[in-house]
Parts: sequence; structure tokens; C-alpha cells
Amino acid sequence: MPAGRPKSLDPAQAMPTILGRFWRDGYDGATLDQIATELGVTKPTLCRTLGDKEAIFAAALEAYHHQYIEPAERYLDQAGSLREALEQVFALFAERTLSGELPDGCFMGDSGSSGDFVAGPIAVTLSGLQHRLGSSVQRRVESAFASGELEPSTEPSAVVQYLFGQFAAISAISRSQPSRTDLELVVGFMLDGLPWATFS
Repeated sequence: MPAGRPKSLDPAQAMPTILGRFWRDGYDGATLDQIATELGVTKPTLCRTLGDKEAIFAAALEAYHHQYIEPAERYLDQAGSLREALEQVFALFAERTLSGELPDGCFMGDSGSSGDFVAGPIAVTLSGLQHRLGSSVQRRVESAFASGELEPSTEPSAVVQYLFGQFAAISAISRSQPSRTDLELVVGFMLDGLPWATFS
């Protein structure tokens, strides 16, 4: 019997499976053979549709950012104050942690911290996505200083670095299966640690 036509692959439908595999196993731990099998296609079909492993991983980073980071960026850009924005961002991160439906940690942050990607499509994608989030945080912090929400004697760059440290901390805490009460307390400590102006 002649072989049938190879099964086609819809990139949008395939991406949750691809992202999940890379998130759980990392770039080195996940193989294209595994991913193709999970998707019910051949490896040549997977590569023909989405490219080589680096291109597929870069696409997974884009998908992760779109689904999990862009909502936080919108809060940072649209909320009426820095405190309101951060309350919404931390609540968003906390709900994802408590859902139990996602792998532990931050896919984009963990990928970017390994230092393994110094060139190529993964490095370019990571740099671009991190710059987008960084720009949102920077704009909101500068706005908070301009409006008097934060003490003017504090260095804005230190506040930005502090916030990225807290984002990373939430990611790390997610690995310990925290309770809602614990997370709410931790977020409160994080918010109180910022140099709010006395009238805030």
C-alpha cells in the first residue's frame, strides 16, 4: 500500500505542547523526536513547519511571553499607579503559581539565566523579550518618581533592579508549592520594601 500523505502541523495548536515540553525538560533535555511524537507527526514534518530546534525553542519563548508576560506588561503600562500595577502583576503571578497547572519557575527567566545562549535566534529572541518587559518596568518606575509616588532621593535604577529581583523570587518560590497565605504575605513584604513617599 502506498504511504499516505504526512500529517500536517498547525503551529498555533502545536505550541502549547512544545512550550510545555521545553518548560519541563529545558532546551537540552527536550528532543525534537519527543516533541514530534507528542504532536503525532514526524520529525521532518515538525522541522519543515517550524524550523530547527533553535527556531522552535525561540518560537516557544515568544508564545510564553505572549501568554504569560504580556498581561503583566499591560498592567504596568495602564494602571493608575505603580503600586496598583505591581499589586496586579504580583496577583497574576501568584494565581499562576497556585493553579498547579504550569511547570514551576519562569520559562523565559530560567532560559535566560543559563548563559547558554549567546548568539543565534534564541539569544536574539530572549534579548528582545527581556527588553520589552524591562522597558515597561522602567517607564512605570520613572512615572512613579515623576508623580511623587516614590521618594525622590532613591535611585530609579535600584528600584528597577529590586523589582526584577522580586519577579525572580516569585519564580523561585513557586517551586516550593507555597500556600495562598504565604504568597500574599511575601508579596506584601515585597511591596512594602519599595521607597514609597510618606503620603502614599
